[in-house]
Amino acid sequence: MSVAANPQDAAGTTRRNVPILFLISILIGLGVAVYEVALPLHLKKVGLSWRDMGWIYAAGALAICFVRFGMGAWSDRVGRKLVYTLSLVAVGVSTALTPFFANAYVQLVLRSVALPAARVRDTMHSVLLYEDSRRGFLNIFSKTRGVEYLFHFVGLLLAGWGIDAMRRNGVASPHAWVIWIAAAVLVLAGLVFGTLYRERARRGSGGASLSWTDLLSPRLSRPMWVMTASIFVFTLGIMISHCFALQLFFQEKYGASDRDIFAIGALHRLCCALPLLLVGHLFRRHQKSWLMLFVFIEGIFLVLPGLMPAALDYRMGPVTIPALWAAVIVWLFHDVLGMGIWLPMQQELLQRFSRPEARGKDMSLAAGLGALGGIVAPPLAGWLRGLPGVNAETTVNLPFIVSGAGVMLSAAILLALPRAKDADSIRKDV
Repeated sequence: MSVAANPQDAAGTTRRNVPILFLISILIGLGVAVYEVALPLHLKKVGLSWRDMGWIYAAGALAICFVRFGMGAWSDRVGRKLVYTLSLVAVGVSTALTPFFANAYVQLVLRSVALPAARVRDTMHSVLLYEDSRRGFLNIFSKTRGVEYLFHFVGLLLAGWGIDAMRRNGVASPHAWVIWIAAAVLVLAGLVFGTLYRERARRGSGGASLSWTDLLSPRLSRPMWVMTASIFVFTLGIMISHCFALQLFFQEKYGASDRDIFAIGALHRLCCALPLLLVGHLFRRHQKSWLMLFVFIEGIFLVLPGLMPAALDYRMGPVTIPALWAAVIVWLFHDVLGMGIWLPMQQELLQRFSRPEARGKDMSLAAGLGALGGIVAPPLAGWLRGLPGVNAETTVNLPFIVSGAGVMLSAAILLALPRAKDADSIRKDV
């Protein structure tokens, strides 16, 4: 593995690596969102229920914890590049196998590979950027993730158009074809990254290791524990509405077509991309306060679609907005005034409160423990949808209402977070 050994080489390596990470962000954008949106539609098509999907998604969330723990610590020893590359190839291969199976247990296994691999890649992306350019981290992270979400938008529009065209031409399984194309793009991303990216030398490489003690009694600084608790509650909240329930909510409440679902998914990603590209790098001071505010706003806009009636169109002057698209417009503000703004701040705070010699381990422990909330969320969404004694018109709204409440609670937890400028002294207490 080639690394940069001196400051001049390091600067050149950073200049070389940033365009490569932008290219990888484009390829991931074209592939991963298509898989995420198409999967519930495919599972529904092969006859799996909300509750079946709940267990499939919960297993994937459980696997995230253990895989992130191990791969994060391993990256401190072998480097980020190898882990990043393997994670992309793993998510691509498991995605490619998905359309071949209708069995819920096989889908559970495949999801338990694809989802953790994708999340490991997210962690490695953030860590690599921070280690390459700390001063420019907020700006570069915002831009690369913004580009990724922008190409989520492009990929989902193309997938929606492709499914429609294949249906018109009598193709039996259009969902399967778009999943296979997405898988090919993800494997290509892994090969391109592994070939072109040049990892720079790190202080303390090879030092951190992971043991069962870390899993049973994980050691993190106090602010990292606060961030972890907030991520746990946020993940629990957001995943109730953002698992399979997202696509099925708009179909079952508002009668959205498959093409509508891909269009909604595309707009979802676009509304993340624009604030990331335009304003995500601007919040350099008072990050704790801004983070809390925008997470809380996100929760409000998650609740509102669950309160809007399905049979009522809306008028704005001479324009009539169908109920489906009125709900979508309101819901999209959870990204425009939510994650699209607060995500870079959250990532920078996590990096600053992590130990430099064990950053992969600390980041992965926090992310993995936080991801435990995603284990409960999908079965809870399925349970809320089939709540005994409550009519179906009400239960379809409950995942969104409960989801928003959980996200708002996660913002309140951040009150216990100390100032970021005290990070150096706090890390010494671990």
